[in-house]
Amino acid sequence: MTEETVLIQPVAVVRDEDGWWDHPDLPDFDEDYAVFKDWIAEQRLVLKQWHMEADIDGHHPYDDGKCHCLGWNPEAPGPEWFLLGIFDTEGGPCVSWARREVNP
Repeated sequence: MTEETVLIQPVAVVRDEDGWWDHPDLPDFDEDYAVFKDWIAEQRLVLKQWHMEADIDGHHPYDDGKCHCLGWNPEAPGPEWFLLGIFDTEGGPCVSWARREVNP
């Protein structure tokens, strides 16, 4: 990690009218997984991600035909985790949590 690297930090989360949210300091990776992976390593982050399907039992709010994740409020895996984003994927809504590596 260079001296110029600014580590991403937790911020207040205000989801949009459809329930989506991206961390304001998250760079645009233009769907380039290699660049994203390098950035995660540089930031010394560990990620946990899952789709809304894993959290919703019964009525699925996404089944109304609209592109939203209203009604889904994923909980952090623990107190040290912060939200990177709630976003749409080919597999449906997905959440991404991050925390710093314990032993970098």
